[in-house]
Amino acid sequence: MAEQEPNRMAREIDLLWGPREPARRGPKPRLSRGAVVEAAVALADAEGLEAVSMQRVAKELGYTTMSLYRHVDSKEDMLTLMAEAATGDAPPAPEGDGGWRAGIETWAEAIMRRYRAHPWMVFVQLSGPPSGPNGLQWMEAGLRELVRAGLRTGDALEMLLLISATLRETVRMEVEMGRAAEAAGTTLSESERDYARALREVVTPERFPTIRRMLDEGVLDQAAPAPDPGGGPAGGPAEGLDFGLQRILDGVEAYVRATAGDARGA
Repeated sequence: MAEQEPNRMAREIDLLWGPREPARRGPKPRLSRGAVVEAAVALADAEGLEAVSMQRVAKELGYTTMSLYRHVDSKEDMLTLMAEAATGDAPPAPEGDGGWRAGIETWAEAIMRRYRAHPWMVFVQLSGPPSGPNGLQWMEAGLRELVRAGLRTGDALEMLLLISATLRETVRMEVEMGRAAEAAGTTLSESERDYARALREVVTPERFPTIRRMLDEGVLDQAAPAPDPGGGPAGGPAEGLDFGLQRILDGVEAYVRATAGDARGA
């Protein structure tokens, strides 16, 4: 009977948790999986994910493309290993007396720093929840704080997915808008002001009353903040991210209070 092919997730688990290098006899080879992944991450940091290919990484390392296939089976596997490596293995420590809310804020800030350091991460196609040791450590850190808030583990997972998606999508929009602004020879803040000026020519209070109110209040004309210390562009979507995150956490607090009250009244 033919041996059954492992499913995608089982294969990914094996890739991220299995031996980093196949067992070999003789002297240790100069090229390793770790070196391949490190070179690929450096290339993506410098030139974007679109620059990464097996051929290009091999060239950066001074090896043939076939040499890389002895350590990484495919570009898809290399992207999976790159994302796991760039995630890092040091999520924030528990906040102690700071409370669960401060813990989630610290966790979110750390995730944003990771994305800002490796913007290409938000363009790697997701195959599912984290499955590698690094990704799971970050998942554990986030879940821990939400469970401390009083959520059941299933509810904590739902909220963590919402927060994670918000962070990832916000950075993705910021990167794409930054690229468009750079291609036009301008900045994100200048692009927003140009957008507002153009809209004022066509947006009327009769047809778009709320948008017109926003324009009249100068929301898009505000002076650009100082550059983000984490490396993000000034004036990007992430500038207002804290407001949204705080409202999500307000919702968690309100839900926990309500469910606790219902339990006492039962």
